[in-house]
Amino acid sequence: MLDLIIFLLLLQYIDCANITVQPVSINTTLNSTVVFSCEGTGNELSFKVNNEPATNTDVIAKGFSATSSVHDGTRRAELQAIAYEHNNNTKVRCRVVTDEPLQSVLSNAAILMIQGLLASVVDLNYTFINGSSVLLTWTAPYTLDNVPITGYYIVDFNELLNITTTTNNITLSPTNPDPCILNNVSVSPINDVGIGSSNNISFYYERVPLITPPVSILPVIDGQQISLNISINVSELCKGEYPNGITVTILNTHNNEIQDNSIIAQVNDQLMITGVTTVPNNLNAFIVNISLSNNGGEFLPTPSFGFGFLGRVTSIDSSIDNCSTINITWTAPTVDDRVFIQYYILRIYDAITGSLVDTVSIYDTSYQFVDNNLFIHRLYICYNWS
Repeated sequence: MLDLIIFLLLLQYIDCANITVQPVSINTTLNSTVVFSCEGTGNELSFKVNNEPATNTDVIAKGFSATSSVHDGTRRAELQAIAYEHNNNTKVRCRVVTDEPLQSVLSNAAILMIQGLLASVVDLNYTFINGSSVLLTWTAPYTLDNVPITGYYIVDFNELLNITTTTNNITLSPTNPDPCILNNVSVSPINDVGIGSSNNISFYYERVPLITPPVSILPVIDGQQISLNISINVSELCKGEYPNGITVTILNTHNNEIQDNSIIAQVNDQLMITGVTTVPNNLNAFIVNISLSNNGGEFLPTPSFGFGFLGRVTSIDSSIDNCSTINITWTAPTVDDRVFIQYYILRIYDAITGSLVDTVSIYDTSYQFVDNNLFIHRLYICYNWS
C-alpha cells in the first residue's frame, strides 16, 4: 500500500508526451506565406516536413522555418512556410518528446496545398439582349477551398476595352458597333497570384439592314404535298445584318391566316440563306408572307407571294357520232375566283406505239375529234391557268 502511494506521488512529476493542438491543412496561393501551429506537453516540441526535421538545411532551403516557446508547461511551435511551387502537397506533422519516460508522439498530418494561376473559365457563352448589347456568362474554374477567385478580367479587343468584374457575367454595350466586324472577347479569372488563363469567344453585333434582302420562293410539288423552298440573297449584307429569324405566314385568298411557321435558316456557299416549309394540303390558292428579323429588330416588309395550284379536270366523258368522230367533254376544276383558266391542252397518243398524234389547245370544256383511226388513240387533257 505504501508503494502505491509513493508511485502516485511521483507520477505527478513525470511528463507524458501529448499533442493538445493539432496542425491543420492549409490551402493558399502561390508565393504566399502561411503558418502551421501545434501545441503539446513534453520536453520538446518540433515540426517534421515530409518526415524530415524542420531544422534540416534542405527543408529550410525550401522556405520553411520553425520556432517554439513554452508557457505554463505548454509548448507551442510554429512552422512558417513560403508557398513555392515545389512545396505543393507538402506533408507537415509536429512531434512532442519526453525524456522520462522516453516517449515520442506524432500529430496528424497536415497538407500544404498551393493554388497557382487559375485555369480558364468554362461554359463561356453570349446572349443578345438586343443587336448592340450582349450578355456574357461563364462558369468559374476550379480553385482550392478557401482560395477565392477575386475577379474576372475581360478584354474586348475590337473596342480596346478592359473590364474587371467580380460576378460570373457582364453586359457589353458598345456605342455604334460595326456588324461587319467579328468581335473578339476574352475572359480570364483572377486570384491573389494574378490573372489566369483566358477563354475567348467571338460574335457579330447585329442590326437591321437599311434595305431588306431579296427573297424568292420556289414551290415544289410531290404528289399532294406542296413545299416552299425559300431563298434570301444576303450577298450585299454584313454578317451582323443576316436575318436569323424567318417567319412564313400562309394566308388563304381572303387574307385569313392558315399557318404560321418559323423556319431554320442555313447559309450556303452562294451567300443565300435557305429554308423549307410545307403548305396545308387543302389549299389550291394561297398567299405567302415572309417576315425577317435578327437581334437588331424587325426587317422592313417583303412583298407578298401568291400561288395557285389547280386540281384535275373531272367527269371526262365521250360519245361517238360515227366511226371517225368522237365528242369529248369534261368538268373544269374548282378554282379560286381570282384564278382564270386560260385554256386546256388535249394530247392524243397512238395506243399501240405510244407516239404523240396531235396536240390541241381548247378554250372550252368540250372538243370534237375526227380521225379515221379513232379507236387506236388515247387522250390526255392538260390546262394552263393564270
